[in-house]
Amino acid sequence: MNFDCDVIIAGGGPVGLFLAAELGMRGLSVRVFDDKPGTSTHPAANANSARTMEHYRRLGISAEIRALGLPPDHPTDVAYFTRLGAHELARLRQPSSSFAVNRLRELEFLWPTPELPHRCSQLYIEPVLRRAAESHAGARVQYLSTVQKLSQDEEGVEAEIALADGASQRCRARYLVGCDGPRSTVRSLMGLHYAGTAGEKRGFMGGRMAAAYFNAPALYERMKGERAWQYWTLNPEQRSLIVSVDGRGSFIINIQLQEGEEPNDDDVGRRIATAVGADLPFELISNSAWTAGFALVAEKMRSGRVFLAGDAAHLFTPTGGLGYNTGIEDAANLAWKLEAAVKGHAGPGLLDSYEAERRPAAFRNTGFARQFADSIGHVRIPADIEDDTPAGEAARQALGGYLNFHAYKEFSIPGVHLGTRYEDSPIVATEAGSPPPDTANLYLPCGRPGHRAPHVWLDDGSSLFDRFGQGFTLLRLGASATDVAPPSALMPLHDLALDDVQARELYGADYVLVRPDQHIAWRGNRLDESFAAVLDLARGAGAT
Repeated sequence: MNFDCDVIIAGGGPVGLFLAAELGMRGLSVRVFDDKPGTSTHPAANANSARTMEHYRRLGISAEIRALGLPPDHPTDVAYFTRLGAHELARLRQPSSSFAVNRLRELEFLWPTPELPHRCSQLYIEPVLRRAAESHAGARVQYLSTVQKLSQDEEGVEAEIALADGASQRCRARYLVGCDGPRSTVRSLMGLHYAGTAGEKRGFMGGRMAAAYFNAPALYERMKGERAWQYWTLNPEQRSLIVSVDGRGSFIINIQLQEGEEPNDDDVGRRIATAVGADLPFELISNSAWTAGFALVAEKMRSGRVFLAGDAAHLFTPTGGLGYNTGIEDAANLAWKLEAAVKGHAGPGLLDSYEAERRPAAFRNTGFARQFADSIGHVRIPADIEDDTPAGEAARQALGGYLNFHAYKEFSIPGVHLGTRYEDSPIVATEAGSPPPDTANLYLPCGRPGHRAPHVWLDDGSSLFDRFGQGFTLLRLGASATDVAPPSALMPLHDLALDDVQARELYGADYVLVRPDQHIAWRGNRLDESFAAVLDLARGAGAT
């Protein structure tokens, strides 16, 4: 059977491009089809989680991405005001990108990772991901091209691609992944629907939203207080969220539209002035609308040889910045499984494990995002919040106290970033006992199978994560871990010996099998003939 490529990816946003880069790195041939003329020109996702940055580190692009977005020493604080030129209500201080590089270990207890979160718009990240994908000979990105029909059989998938000039082309591959957003054509062609909560109404982050991208360096002159990454304004006239895109004068402002209202370029100046408290010159770059109030997950994430990832598989209200980051984790989970299937290493259950692992993770993360949206969206704004009176000052103190609590709750979330676990996965050697609690604001490293492998700084200053292989890694911890691993012709295995007391304590075993996506598949204190069954389980060909 002739194939044009191993994997077709519908959608060239950050999830599709990351998946292409990961598959290309793994030696697979990939075709990405996207309906836009190129990478994004309007800022959308602006927060890269620690886990996403860890995946970018595996691709070798985390340092390049960390140099993008805000200037190195620009604060990444989240600040709350009545209006930017009036009263500051609350502020959550967060490290700059230079701090994340030079003083990372000062936050090691809260963030046990080699990569702190990074505040940078997908506007800048997509070109990096595209270059990373196209650096591999087998990966090709084609714009102004839309997957409009597909069919599949026992051996592959055929897609019909609509081109901008009205023509069409066909592409046949072993597998297809729909990364084509919330209005996913692939999901529709699969006959699948979202399940969950939609249409939630809130005072903010619940309903139709307008997002205007603009240049206004003069905003800094009108603003009281220090610079930040996010500026929230709350007053009886308007609530808004302004995000600094480049730290030099480019911003995006989000406001909630009233019933029946649509984005209007003529209204942008008024909205900016209402948020700032004064008119100021600006240049409008683009204006769009989107809808908040969703916590949705596709009823299935796989149908035969077709998979869903990113917004095609789940739709978030963007509080917490979880939508795009959940999509990157989808792609990291799926990539190595597709590699194993194409190269003949996969057992019959490996591809099924994608939905078994990622669908519960999507429900988990949409649940967190919904909590954050409720926390800020339903907050009541006192009528006298702007009054220069004792009552107004008391109202600001009270609201500020709540907002300080909320900001920590939504933005200091290592547990959300690092705590995804696959304890119920069919390809994980399940252990008895209870895992650490899955909480938003605290991450407790855990060596139980299914969890993200705990990070450790080694004596030479490097990260343990940088020592893992591209495939599975057998981690030997301690001088006594000298048993010989039974060879496996079906699954490439990187053997890594590490005599490190901290690592042995964190992982809780002499031997640990780490998957290509840095989750633990198994741990134990002996290697014997039963390890062959562990390898079979991890590649989807066995059972505990």
